[in-house]
Amino acid sequence: MKKYLKSTAVIVLVIAMTFAMLACSKPPIVSQEEFENAEENGVAEGDVMFTYSPASMSADYKAAADNFINAFEAKYQNVKVERDYTATSDARIASAEIGDVFYFAEVSTYKYAVTDRALLPLNGFLDNFDIDQSDVYSGIYRLGLVNGRLYFVPRDYNHVVFIYNKSAVTEAGLNASVVPDWTWEGFQTLAAQLYDENGDYYPLSYNMTESSRFVPFFEAYTSSRSAWCDTATKKITFIDDEGLILRAVGELLDMAAQGQVLIPGVNQGADSFKGKQAIFSDIVYPNVQTSGKEFDNRNVDWDLINMPLFQNPSFGCGASGVGVFSRTRNVAGAAALALFFLTPEGQRAFNSGKGGSVPLLKSLDVEGYNAWKYPDDPDWSGKNWDAFVYLADTASTPAQVNCRMPIEVAEIISRNITSILSQDLKGSQDYVDGFRALETQCNETWSKLSI
Repeated sequence: MKKYLKSTAVIVLVIAMTFAMLACSKPPIVSQEEFENAEENGVAEGDVMFTYSPASMSADYKAAADNFINAFEAKYQNVKVERDYTATSDARIASAEIGDVFYFAEVSTYKYAVTDRALLPLNGFLDNFDIDQSDVYSGIYRLGLVNGRLYFVPRDYNHVVFIYNKSAVTEAGLNASVVPDWTWEGFQTLAAQLYDENGDYYPLSYNMTESSRFVPFFEAYTSSRSAWCDTATKKITFIDDEGLILRAVGELLDMAAQGQVLIPGVNQGADSFKGKQAIFSDIVYPNVQTSGKEFDNRNVDWDLINMPLFQNPSFGCGASGVGVFSRTRNVAGAAALALFFLTPEGQRAFNSGKGGSVPLLKSLDVEGYNAWKYPDDPDWSGKNWDAFVYLADTASTPAQVNCRMPIEVAEIISRNITSILSQDLKGSQDYVDGFRALETQCNETWSKLSI
């Protein structure tokens, strides 16, 4: 028994020493002095590791990443990029086994920047690497800000649009109603015209439980995008004196109650939708290939159109992208690589093939850059790809609640939105009462947070 206990003690000691050695080998967080020196005098040179998860998923995504890195190394010839095409994870970040620049979705920005202290702010490097912030669509740029500082660099631009069954609209003789400057009020009229209780279609499928879909509805009738979420006063407001913040939500729920709108996760089981297909559906650019092919396989003519314009036009935008690891040993080189996504060269390189997406620079749209619009596909090149950049700089709004407020508050909204909508449509609780309770819960939580 003593021998056994002694052996166990040795094993425990070895394990403890191993963890201690690993802890010691983990590079420290970049010091303030080192960081400020890099901001002021940093030159892009040396080695940088780039962790880019999507490249492991398909040849197209890998080609986009390779094109981006090749273009970067051509511009910054003193920097060598090591390609790490494996997944980002919290465990890799915690153990510092992640790239100097690593990929993640925008919803994780606050967590990585504030909670985990895993990201460095990049504002101070914009001038160093000739980044024209004003050329980036404003909504997508604001998506990466936490407490006014840039921690997340988007790789592309995505805002929500509609993909629609053009054949069904044509058959109804209503094509003239589907135009870029159509309004939310006009769409409500169109939906009523398209609705046929005994027909094969219902007007709209809209995933109102997803943040990028519901946030624009809170801004639809307000004069300020911050009316419902004021980070200065740390306050969420759903119940305003004039009822403007929830007005569009109520209108959508009225349409859903009439069988005109299917909200996934909320009312898809209703009899009015059984055996029917949506005419209009919400979509973002990365999903077009799948949805477009589904229409093609059914021999249905289809097209794209921007979301109807609210009184205060608002399109929910989002993106995945990159940040610079706070324990990097090459601050300037890593900053240059991340910010290369905000340059014309970087955007052309990354978005020139099927593995890319919609460029995020106004200048590329002005010059007519169209590599992302399927120019070589005669069946798809004529689609309304401009829907994905329509009013991109003025109407796009950072639509992930995780990017607008502390994650503890954002999670409360995300957890409760489905229930609030469902209970209203079931008649068990009015949505206004649901949002009133949600407002109270959010503000009580926010008031207790120190950050």
